[in-house]
Amino acid sequence: MAQATQFWDKIAEKYAKQPIADEAAYQKKLAVTRDYFRPDMDVLEFGCGTGTTAILHAPYVKHIRAIDGCQ
Repeated sequence: MAQATQFWDKIAEKYAKQPIADEAAYQKKLAVTRDYFRPDMDVLEFGCGTGTTAILHAPYVKHIRAIDGCQ
């Protein structure tokens, strides 16, 4: 596990700066997902990568927990 952590620590900044490959599709995915949300929901996003999607969804739910990695 330490190797995986070291790997992601090394490339995280570069990974986070990569543009979204298909911005229109990503925006549609966000909109479709938000249709399922209610203000009283607690949400878990597993495999959240940089957490950007969780941050964008957070205003639509009561609480969102986003996790990623091997730790």
